[in-house]
Amino acid sequence: MTEPDGSVIDRFYGALASGHLADALGCLTPDARVWHCFDGIAHDRDSCLEGWKALLAAFPQRAFVDVRRHPIPGGFVQQQMMTGCSVSGALVAWPVCVVIMLQDGQISRIDEYIDRAGKFTITDLHSATTPGL
Repeated sequence: MTEPDGSVIDRFYGALASGHLADALGCLTPDARVWHCFDGIAHDRDSCLEGWKALLAAFPQRAFVDVRRHPIPGGFVQQQMMTGCSVSGALVAWPVCVVIMLQDGQISRIDEYIDRAGKFTITDLHSATTPGL
């Protein structure tokens, strides 16, 4: 079996960064679930959409940078920096690790490990790197 190339993951995060939520949803299977470590809930697509709208409202500018992707059976583990410019102009970032499972070229599950209390300030939205790496 050929390992997936992960391009759907790039499209997904690119859509979130650019605010194209319909395109982000299009990267997910109809029954996809996105689990977050901070709330312990496996969200369905509708719940994800509401969360993404809140993200866009709080951070009008976003990026996912310093991406390191590692193949696993059926998907990938990806480490990245989620960066944003808040409505007040603060530039902030969080290190994130996600386990992404793929099915038929779409994302079927994302397990997202992010410590929202671990937010820190940055100087550039697009070139932040993970501290200590």
